[in-house]
Amino acid sequence: MAAGTGASLGCSIFSTRTAVDTSRSLRLENGFFFGHDLRQEDSVVYVLDLSGSMSGRTGSVAEQVGKDAAAEAGGSLLTGITGNGLANDAAGSVLSMDKKVELVKDHLIASLRGLPNGAQFNVILFSNDVQRLAPGMITANAASTNAVGAFVSRLREGGATSLERAVLAGLDSGAHDLLVLTDGLPTDATPESILSKVQARNESQKRRISTVGVGDDQAKGFLTRLATENGGKYTSYE
Repeated sequence: MAAGTGASLGCSIFSTRTAVDTSRSLRLENGFFFGHDLRQEDSVVYVLDLSGSMSGRTGSVAEQVGKDAAAEAGGSLLTGITGNGLANDAAGSVLSMDKKVELVKDHLIASLRGLPNGAQFNVILFSNDVQRLAPGMITANAASTNAVGAFVSRLREGGATSLERAVLAGLDSGAHDLLVLTDGLPTDATPESILSKVQARNESQKRRISTVGVGDDQAKGFLTRLATENGGKYTSYE
């Protein structure tokens, strides 16, 4: 499917311009998911990587060294006040906040809070297996988005990257738009196989697929093609 067909796919939450955005400063803001504006969305499925590699941290080596130093300094400060137990917990909390999976949780919860009342959404999680948060689409309201946010905050990463099955499940969900996030290459199929199957499946369904890559190992070429060949947009968070 050509990128130029994007204007006819789904609703208009994404610009029909399929430029690649690369940024480490994508703000955490209600109604946005890594820069994708969902505040007028009516039907979206998040397809999210929960594989073991999502336990890694974002940022350059220099940035990570700085965060390590900050965590150590914070722990040292608390040691003299509260003892080693709380100090170690505090230092661990500083570092865990920078894990890719924690970043994704924060952006997902913020985006859910900004969905319009009555919008339809679901979350598909993939690692070794593929799981839907609910059998069918969920209606967005304060109660449902808060409940999903509380559940998501307790998720843990682990396993492989079954991206092909997850994307195909997203196409079968009935949503107009898919947001696919991952930090590396799929393990259940080759990128070319996924692109081919998605093209065949989506030729009649006309779903818009946008992608988000996180971390240094993201497959930028694959994620760019998956988005632009299906009317969407690719963003990168490194």
